[in-house]
Amino acid sequence: KVVITYAALNYLPRAVGLAAQIKQALGIEAALAPGKGGVFDVACDGKLVFSKHRDGRYPQEEEIVRALRA
Repeated sequence: KVVITYAALNYLPRAVGLAAQIKQALGIEAALAPGKGGVFDVACDGKLVFSKHRDGRYPQEEEIVRALRA
């Protein structure tokens, strides 16, 4: 299960775009979970794949797809 947690209003378009890319590339429906505080995290089966706070930037869609394939 893939979950994208995003800061509620500001990052919704990014989260939706990333979810669409994941669906197109891998055929997986990513769940969207609103959060707070500038969060933009991607987790797969409970394991953090990407964190904007940890990594200091937004993810590239391709890097998330590669990480999920691995």
